[in-house]
Amino acid sequence: MPPPDDATAPQPRAEAAGAPPPDGAAALPPPDEDLAVPPVGEPGSVPPPIPAEFVRYAVALEAPELAWGHLNGRLTAADTRTLAFLRRCDLGPGPGEAFARIHARGADPSPLAAVCREIVDGRASADGDAEDPRRVWDHLELSHRLSRGDAAGEEASGRQLAAGRREFLLSRAASGRGMNWQDSSALLGTDRPEEVDAAFERGEELVGVAVIGLALTHPDAAAVLPRVARALDRALASSDPRLRHQGVVALAHTARLHRTVDRRCLDLLRRCPRGGEADDDLWAYVPRRRLPWWLWRHRLGGPPRRWVRRIGRVLLGPRSGG
Repeated sequence: MPPPDDATAPQPRAEAAGAPPPDGAAALPPPDEDLAVPPVGEPGSVPPPIPAEFVRYAVALEAPELAWGHLNGRLTAADTRTLAFLRRCDLGPGPGEAFARIHARGADPSPLAAVCREIVDGRASADGDAEDPRRVWDHLELSHRLSRGDAAGEEASGRQLAAGRREFLLSRAASGRGMNWQDSSALLGTDRPEEVDAAFERGEELVGVAVIGLALTHPDAAAVLPRVARALDRALASSDPRLRHQGVVALAHTARLHRTVDRRCLDLLRRCPRGGEADDDLWAYVPRRRLPWWLWRHRLGGPPRRWVRRIGRVLLGPRSGG
C-alpha cells in the first residue's frame, strides 16, 4: 500500500537526554505525605496503580500530572515510562521534552523519582501546566472504578466523571493541547477519538492524518469507523482529493486490522473512485457476505452468467421449497 498523503513518517521514538538527577536524589522528600499512609484497602489508603492502557485513552496527561502520579503510587515505573513515551510521541520534539526526560529515566527508579520531583516542583510555570496534578488522578481513579462497576453513588459519580472528562480530555482536545497538530509523524500515533472530533471542529489541515493514526492505534473499530466516515463525507462534500485519499487509507487499515466495516462507510466509499486501498483490503479481510454488490461487480469485472448464479447462492443461500 502506498504511504498516505502527508503521513509518511512513523511515530518518533523518544531519544531524550534529560538532565542528570540532582545531587542527593536518594534523599528526595517523600511524595505528598497525606497519601503515604495506611495499606491499600483501609480508610485513607493509597489507591492501587491505574493501568497505562486505561489512562492513555481516558485523559490527555500533562507532564507534571504524569510525574505526580508516579511519585504518589498511582502508576508503576513501567507504566510511567510507557505513558511518557506515548505523550512524547503525541507532542513531538520541543513540546514533549518533559515527557522525553521522564522516559529517558524510566529504567532506573532513583533517577526517575528525581526527574519526576523536579517536574512537579516546577509545575507552576507560564506555559499552562496544571497547578494541581492530584485532581486528574482523582478523576482517573473514579473513572477506573466506574469502568469496573465498583463505585458507590452512581448518579453523583456519573456527574463527577462527566465534569472530569470535560476538563481533562475534551477541553484539552478542543484547545489542541493533546496533540501536535503541526507534525504528521506525531498525528500517526493518535489514539483518542476525542482529539479527532475536536480537530474536525477546528478545521485542522492534517485531520485526515489523525484519522489514519486512529485507525492504526485504537483497539475498537466502533470508535474508528464514525471518524473515517466523517473524513470521507467532508472530502466528498468539499471535493478534497487529499482528505478523500486519507479517509480511504484509514478505512483500509480498519478493514485489515479489525476485519469489519459499517454501512455508512460503504455508502461513502461507493462515491469514491474504484481501485483504491479500501477496495483491496475490504475484499481481502472482510467476510464477503458483508460486502455490497457493487464491490463484487468491481472485483469480478463483467462476469458471465455462472458468476451471477454463484453470487446469488452466496448472498441468498439455497432456495427453500421446490
